[in-house]
Amino acid sequence: MKKGIGMEMTDESKFVLLSTRLMHEFGSELCLYLEERGMSIPHYLIEFTTFANGEMLPQIPHTIRGQHVFFLHALQHPDPNTAVMMMLITSDAIKRASAAGITLVVPFLSYLRQDRKDRPRVPISARLLADLIESNRAVRGLITIDMHAEQEQGFFSIPVDNLTGVTVFAEHLRHKFNGDFSDVVMMAPDFGGAVRNRRLARALGDIPVCILEKRRTGPNKAEMLSVIGESVVDRRVVMYEDMIDSGGTAAEASQKVAEMGAREVYLCATHGIFSRGAEKRFAEKNIAVACTNSIPRSADYYAQETWLTNVSVIPYFADAIYETTQMGGSISKLSQ
Repeated sequence: MKKGIGMEMTDESKFVLLSTRLMHEFGSELCLYLEERGMSIPHYLIEFTTFANGEMLPQIPHTIRGQHVFFLHALQHPDPNTAVMMMLITSDAIKRASAAGITLVVPFLSYLRQDRKDRPRVPISARLLADLIESNRAVRGLITIDMHAEQEQGFFSIPVDNLTGVTVFAEHLRHKFNGDFSDVVMMAPDFGGAVRNRRLARALGDIPVCILEKRRTGPNKAEMLSVIGESVVDRRVVMYEDMIDSGGTAAEASQKVAEMGAREVYLCATHGIFSRGAEKRFAEKNIAVACTNSIPRSADYYAQETWLTNVSVIPYFADAIYETTQMGGSISKLSQ
């Protein structure tokens, strides 16, 4: 994790929170947690006018001259491409409104899976996204959670505080299993997720870890091969992913592990995208999933999708924002 954003000013009147509509309820609750920390900052909704040809115009409802702006947004709604454009033009509007600086608070960053040139004639879109963000020199920092790969922080020259889902899922799992992990094993869904799952296993008291070997056969497709390491027979298995997209691979992995003799399979993911009928897939197969609200959804959605448990990261982000405004503040201590 890079060094925190650490602004010099601590007078709370110099800060303001702006959010897009999808993140507005998230932002309102975040402000309540900040008030509990003794920090009260104004929160405004950014409205968008859409022209007949589809162009968007953001409107900031209040003066922000001389204030440092925390801009809360998610790069998923209404779709990743539109969301990226919303972020860029709103950041420009904030700069031109004479804000002292901008900290992007973006729990979910799209395009981070495209972080390498793994075949001919493809882009490195994650690096391009970083360049686009930094093209606005008023942007002083970024707060997010569980980037697809930690080394993607190196695409940025601004400070990046990459929070970890381990912090919130460790607390969630302690509550779910009543602190008893005697028959629980962590399973990394692939070799790339082994480090993430080992960290969560350590946070839960060094519980055993195994790896599900699979071979990617295409986007959102994989062939399950075998389990490496600890046996899953008659065990409760927890699989921890950074994201679930269509859910096809995750659902197939859960079934494969169940066929191997696991007593229970529980999926955890920081980012729940749930595209291409993922909800129906998990509901029909009765697969239990826990996801954070990095991509917020309504209370009605959670009431309908009974297979899904919401694990809130709002207190975590509130603590992170608070620490960035304090002289000598530390975000890394939040994950200890």
